[in-house]
Amino acid sequence: MGIFIFWLFTPGDGELRPAEKILFEKVKSESKALDIWREPKYHISDPRDSVTYRLIIRKKESNINIDLDSLKIKAKDIAIEIENKLNLNSKFINYEIIYEYVRSGDKKFKFKRTEIKKLNIKK
Repeated sequence: MGIFIFWLFTPGDGELRPAEKILFEKVKSESKALDIWREPKYHISDPRDSVTYRLIIRKKESNINIDLDSLKIKAKDIAIEIENKLNLNSKFINYEIIYEYVRSGDKKFKFKRTEIKKLNIKK
């Protein structure tokens, strides 16, 4: 009985799809990230509350200053890859790329999906 109740109340669709795994590994490698994950965690094929697909990239601290312009370009490139490779539900109208740094705070870049689609760049 307990297992059935656990299964009944466990949100579905939380597994990373193969395309996400490939993209995440690529981003993790290129950005030298410690960890990477996405939000929402569940209901990715039919989002219920969220209209934003977030990719959080936890990075090592760096002694050099963070160049926000180049970081924004990298974030936009990631958003383009998300659009071109992940085939997400149309309810996601925003992409948000978050670089998480322990001491220097988070760097967030938000892109409208319609703007990314207009770029029409296949990578």
